Amino acid sequence: MEGISRGVTLGGRYELGRALSSRDDVEQWIATDSTLGREVTVTCFAADHPHGAAALDSARRVAGVEDHRLVRVLDVGSDEDVSYVVEEAVHHASSVAALLREDNLPSEEVRRVIGEAASGLEAARARGLHHLILSPHHVLRARDGSIQVSGVAIGAALEGRDDEQASNASRDDVVALVKVAYAGLTGQWPGPDEAPGVPTAERRADGLLPGPAELVTGVPGDLDTLCRTTLNDDEGPLTPGELARQLSPWSSEQVFGAGGRDQAEQRSASAAQQSRPAAKVAVGSAAAGATVTGAGSRAASYGEEQASGVSAREDEPTMVRAFAGADPDATAVGRPPALDHDATTTYRPMSVPARIDEDDDYDDELEPPLPMLSYGREEPDRDSSRLALGIVAGVVVLALVLGFLGLRSLFSSDSNEDTTAQPGPSVSASASATGPTARPSTSAPTPAAGPIAVQSVSSFDPEGGGNEKDELARFAIDGKPDTKWRTYIYTSDTFGRMKSGVGLMLDLGSAKDVRSVAVSIDGAPSNLTVYVTDVKRLRGAKTLGTISGSGEQTAAASQPIKGRYVIVWITKLSQEQRSAFRDQIAEIKVSS
Repeated sequence: MEGISRGVTLGGRYELGRALSSRDDVEQWIATDSTLGREVTVTCFAADHPHGAAALDSARRVAGVEDHRLVRVLDVGSDEDVSYVVEEAVHHASSVAALLREDNLPSEEVRRVIGEAASGLEAARARGLHHLILSPHHVLRARDGSIQVSGVAIGAALEGRDDEQASNASRDDVVALVKVAYAGLTGQWPGPDEAPGVPTAERRADGLLPGPAELVTGVPGDLDTLCRTTLNDDEGPLTPGELARQLSPWSSEQVFGAGGRDQAEQRSASAAQQSRPAAKVAVGSAAAGATVTGAGSRAASYGEEQASGVSAREDEPTMVRAFAGADPDATAVGRPPALDHDATTTYRPMSVPARIDEDDDYDDELEPPLPMLSYGREEPDRDSSRLALGIVAGVVVLALVLGFLGLRSLFSSDSNEDTTAQPGPSVSASASATGPTARPSTSAPTPAAGPIAVQSVSSFDPEGGGNEKDELARFAIDGKPDTKWRTYIYTSDTFGRMKSGVGLMLDLGSAKDVRSVAVSIDGAPSNLTVYVTDVKRLRGAKTLGTISGSGEQTAAASQPIKGRYVIVWITKLSQEQRSAFRDQIAEIKVSS
């Protein structure tokens, strides 16, 4: 566009820095607001654009809608031959289209994203404003998980669609939101229009779209029905508000985990497992016709408005992420995340060829994924169980006999002692010091047990981003049961196959003898392991004990373990809602 280039200042205030997109004589730039010293997004178009006046008017009206789920309009104006709309910067957020380059979204995250977007569009509808051109590029997720919708009313006005009847416009926004939901669940855009960067779904022979549950696993029935009735039968909600009510309730926080797996791939994998010995693993078998639909098949790079899918190379090895404690069939295909190998040994990414021959030997027993835990062992047979029970019973009987004999000898010894001595403090002291019956002490006195002060606490997430609600960690040691540290929300109790655990690290200030750790768990039962160590990692840490349950639980050892750090490591999350799992810890107390 003439008059628009890097370094140009609009309105004497907004200096253009980097172009984001250009289409139909409309350009979007990242600019610097010299007055407030912040980054903003500027949409520019010619001042004589046939629909420019309507776009500026729509932008002014959007600026009057106060809803955090809509991208805020900050300024509107014209500068010589250029008109512009200034919005808050959104280039640090990821659109649904960008997220789908990595993998499908978890179904409960789709519910949350669409529910939030629908609520924002309902606020705009109440002011007579509609989107009308909504696509996966307009629904954004910020780094903190918050959802925003960009381009409300402005883009439609530039295309001359701002005069559409209100009821039809509301229904169009609902259908567009359901299309974005379909794409989030399946990784495919239902069309008939195109969404750059997202592959278009193929229709069935009868001309209808396959339901999401036909394409991927793990799709809730209500979301599958919503997509079917809205996109195939032209039924369903008429306004974004009705759609939001139909989707509710949804999580108040971002839901982590992997999306549904491809149904065809799942069936091929199941058939391959049934035809092979249980100890063998077949990955990416060409004979089975399996197609990789994970991150490797996503587009390698693309612009928000101009993109093309890039298929994974067939000669690249498949990366299988194996997590301790997860369902061995629920492997995620893609690139393993960066991991500090010095932090923990509970997660071991393995690079295996795309095909494993049946003659290859993969029967070696794996090492335990965590200290003191067994993994991959077979259950004992009935004869072995009976033998073990017999041995245990014999040990118990022997212990009872020895205990009885010991007590009898103790009382016998007491009866033979001199009973003529008068009781009194002076006599006892003299006998203890010089008497012939004095018994020398054979062990040092045991220090009195008591609480150990915790100097600081932080989240411990060596297999993830390193920060699991770290700002809330202090609530686990503040002495207030009503305040809690909590994890993110995941799609399964095994962290959505993303990692094997997460927890808290308590710093005692110096090495202390730790005998017990009491943990107050809020919610449903979960599994935890408590470690004591002198370094900030799991490797080499000593197990104090394990916890399974809810409420106040205690992990204790028969002998104290010396160390500076206590790690409370969650291995199985509490179930909070359907397909929503997280742990909440109210208090942790350390004792010697």
